[in-house]
Amino acid sequence: MELIQTIKTIVIDTVKGMDLLDTGYATVVATSPLTMKMQATQLTVKEPVAVLTDNVRYRATTIQGETVVLNPGLKAGDKVLYMKANSGQNYIVMTKV
Repeated sequence: MELIQTIKTIVIDTVKGMDLLDTGYATVVATSPLTMKMQATQLTVKEPVAVLTDNVRYRATTIQGETVVLNPGLKAGDKVLYMKANSGQNYIVMTKV
C-alpha cells in the first residue's frame, strides 16, 4: 500500500510542477503587436504567444450605412484576465476586467 501512495504523490507533484493551466491578470502594454505584462511575475508576453478570444477582439458592423462598434477591442492600459496553457507556451486573453 505504501508503494501506491508514493507513486500517487510523485504523479501529483509532477503534474503540479508542469504548471499546465493557470489564470492571472495582466496589463496591456501595446496592441500592435499585442504585448502584455503579467501582474504576478512581471513577465512581458507578446504575440503570437498571447492569443485573443472573440471577447476582446475589435468588432464593428455597418447598419444602414453607419459603422457601429460592437466591441472596441483592447488598448494600452487595459487590465485583462488570461489563461496560461501549455506550461506558459501560450497565454489566452479571456476578457477585460
